[in-house]
Amino acid sequence: EGGGGEEVYRIPTIPEDWIGWEMGEAFCSRCMSSKELDVLSPRTIGKPELLVAYLEWAVGALTRQGLQLQTLPFIRVYEFVGGHVMKNPGMVSLAKLWEGRVYADLGLKEEAEKSRAAAGSLELDPAQEREFEQHIRQREMLRTATAASQQNQGLDGGRTQSAAERNAKPDPWIRILRPVQEHEVWVRQAEAKYLEGDSKKAKQMLTRALKYAKSNEDELGEGQCLHLLSKLAGLEGHTSHAIQLELEAQAYTNVFEFWCESCTHLADMMAQEALTVFGGHSLDDATSVLASADDTFGQVLKDKPNLANDITPLRAALRMKAAALTLSNSVRQNSMGSSLWQKAHAEHRAAMDGVCEELSALGGGQQLVQALLLRCQMSELPAAEDPAGRQTRLLECLALLDKAEEEARKNCRVSRGANPPPKGVCLAVDRDLAWVKLEQSRLLCDLCEEKRQHPWALEPRPAIPPFPEIEGRDSTAILNYMDPLSASSEGAIVNRAAKLEEKALLAAGTALDLTSDQRLRVRARASVGRCLVLLSSAVGQIDRA
Repeated sequence: EGGGGEEVYRIPTIPEDWIGWEMGEAFCSRCMSSKELDVLSPRTIGKPELLVAYLEWAVGALTRQGLQLQTLPFIRVYEFVGGHVMKNPGMVSLAKLWEGRVYADLGLKEEAEKSRAAAGSLELDPAQEREFEQHIRQREMLRTATAASQQNQGLDGGRTQSAAERNAKPDPWIRILRPVQEHEVWVRQAEAKYLEGDSKKAKQMLTRALKYAKSNEDELGEGQCLHLLSKLAGLEGHTSHAIQLELEAQAYTNVFEFWCESCTHLADMMAQEALTVFGGHSLDDATSVLASADDTFGQVLKDKPNLANDITPLRAALRMKAAALTLSNSVRQNSMGSSLWQKAHAEHRAAMDGVCEELSALGGGQQLVQALLLRCQMSELPAAEDPAGRQTRLLECLALLDKAEEEARKNCRVSRGANPPPKGVCLAVDRDLAWVKLEQSRLLCDLCEEKRQHPWALEPRPAIPPFPEIEGRDSTAILNYMDPLSASSEGAIVNRAAKLEEKALLAAGTALDLTSDQRLRVRARASVGRCLVLLSSAVGQIDRA
């Protein structure tokens, strides 16, 4: 707030108020000219390259945790630093692309289109195109002249550079702070376009950035370009070409963050390639590839225990993917009457227990909710033959869903506090909670049907007392005799099962209210209809649900 008649600028204080909030030119000018220590300005920023690196990391970390609303303040600061402090229009366009992606994830189509339109076409105008081509030619001429000079005179006073010096790579654990280069912004813009689904535009920008990175001899930039081109090839179904590009990308740089992402993508592509092979062992090959990548990360974690926060989520993602592949194969073979899948299924189910424990030790989060949901689905197989086994299995699955619900509600409190879900906004944490409630509703309905058919599977049936001896017309003894039977009568059994149906209906209704995702809402309505049918049949009134 300004004093002495100056205009007052108010910044949003709750996450949902950042939606649509823009830094106006007057606000940015005020920040640029401020000399106060508690105002974002060139004086307080100091090294903008360092702040930009931290902002990029924060946006990525929050996005991975499903906290979209919390990324908006960081994106606003990134836009301010890039546009006003560093005078880089490309960074402003990148911030708008990030903003559009966040709005699209939140289900705000109009805001997303507005942000993407503000990002511009990302094309070079004729003057920039000529400058780009001139820069490439100058770098090629300089590289040719340098190579000739090195060949004739040698390096460092006549000493020729050794192969070890030429192939030496920087320390992967140290990130060198350097000015933001133009092709680095292009790579990030291409990644944003790839996440939007605009593969054509992303490939065009990556080709330009790769040419620029080669001219500047930027190995990290070349590796990032090839990595994204590999992702695009995998998206188009060319897994062999994607693997080749990823292997080439890894030869350029050994920076830790890039290496982790590259290894994860390479394992995914190799697993996908294995699944396309005809034969009965394709699934085994795919899971073995993912297990090898998991072992590689495990060896790194053994050597560097302080990297647990970075390595553990990657290992969990690999094991979850292997478990999901095994689950789909188990369902298919079980429907065919085969039992050869049970050993591998049990191994991956045990592995998922380890994943849940490791993620819980790190504080949980969105990935833990997804792991618990997958673990619950794996617990449903193999199906038990006896009623007691089926009901016990359903109760175990419901216990896992209770843990998932607790974690999902914790994520919701982190994302939006104690406030209800914003109207018209579809948060990722709310979607996770809705999926959990839908699974609860489905399993509760299954348990209710089992309880109706086999009410005494898990508890002893009440013993019937001997018939009383009476004299005369006194009916009190008979009434007292009939009372104990009420607990085992058909009406009492239906009433106890109806409590499960009411819980299932409440869970489905909660899922319906949590999110505006149409896919989830359709499933929630179907679950509500099933609960109503079961409730109406309990009293013999099958109405239209």
